[in-house]
Amino acid sequence: MNKTEGNLRATFLVGAGRSGTTLLYKLLCLHPDIAYISNYENRLKWFPDGLAARLIANKTGSKINTWFNQGGNAYFTRRPLEKRIFPTPHEGESVYESCGLTLRHKPNYKPSDTIKNHLRQRFAKIQNGAHAQLFLSKRTANNRRISQLHSVFPEAQYIHLIRDGREVAHSLSLVEWWNNHTIWWDGRTAIEMELAGEERLSICAKNWAFEMQEINKQLAPINRRNILDLRFENLLNNPINTLESVLRFLGLPLTQEFNNAINSLKLKQGSAAWTKHWTSNDLACVMREQEPLLNALGYIDQGSQKAP
Repeated sequence: MNKTEGNLRATFLVGAGRSGTTLLYKLLCLHPDIAYISNYENRLKWFPDGLAARLIANKTGSKINTWFNQGGNAYFTRRPLEKRIFPTPHEGESVYESCGLTLRHKPNYKPSDTIKNHLRQRFAKIQNGAHAQLFLSKRTANNRRISQLHSVFPEAQYIHLIRDGREVAHSLSLVEWWNNHTIWWDGRTAIEMELAGEERLSICAKNWAFEMQEINKQLAPINRRNILDLRFENLLNNPINTLESVLRFLGLPLTQEFNNAINSLKLKQGSAAWTKHWTSNDLACVMREQEPLLNALGYIDQGSQKAP
């Protein structure tokens, strides 16, 4: 380990797609002590690592205006140019690939020492360049390579965000990009699976179950003190207390400015969308895939199993 890597503190945010990980990622990146891969590191190889985050570290108001829509929604597209050029947390797959850790590797793949060194040095440069205390990465594909990350960053911390699978399935069924998305546990795109006769909601429900099972399997060997399980519903119902628990886990202070920023977003939990839109057949379709896991997580007791 060289001097550059000496103070590296890597943290990974994982969770099934549409579980709110983008929202939590951006909320945490409002904190000036947290570094992240920005749109600049993702697109510009020549741009100094961490500089973008450092330049806006204390520009909390500008972050809120650029990173979030009204009501705290953090997932949006077709932003105007002035918002697209503002430094923004990014999943940054190009950064992983530049270090040799690609999505083409098989599940049992073990990174070489060269790849390990490249990843550690790159993430350390981003953290140091941002003048931050830790580096946070949110990448949906990391759900399937936690074991690889653990071999590179054995002391890393993991935040696992969990959301009711019924809400995840409903949300996933509505996004346009899902049609042409290659599903890792099947190999076909969602639209190819639908054309072969599978129901859209069934595919979405299975995806949540497979993602959850994969995350749990890959987190199992890791010391529990390095893992924080978090509920999306708690984040929306009580954002300050929930984020304070996350910051405590990360060893960072809940500052008044951060507190005020979170309050300004007025996050709140709405009623479950699936209860308004699904038929009883829709619910039965999803429950066939999710009921055991929903029950184990306590979601059956927390929400009605009935649909209109």
